[in-house]
Amino acid sequence: MLSVDVGEEKTKVRRFAMDEGISFPVLLDNESIVAALYGVRAHPVAYLIDTDGDLIGGAFGYRKWDPKKMEALVRLLVREPFEGAAEAR
Repeated sequence: MLSVDVGEEKTKVRRFAMDEGISFPVLLDNESIVAALYGVRAHPVAYLIDTDGDLIGGAFGYRKWDPKKMEALVRLLVREPFEGAAEAR
């Protein structure tokens, strides 16, 4: 899991990550290189990208993610069986 922030100051991003309890790395994309690579045209956007760098899912707009539902969605998209899969459907 990786977050990408486009064009904001490091201190602002760090504060937001702490306030939201984000525990994964946040890449600062100050020159919009990653955003251009994946065709980001609006913010916020969440993409699920596989290990080959291919886009396999996305969500547009701000969301308050439920951790269990998020995990279930990701596992469904990558087709990885997990404990509790029946509950997610």
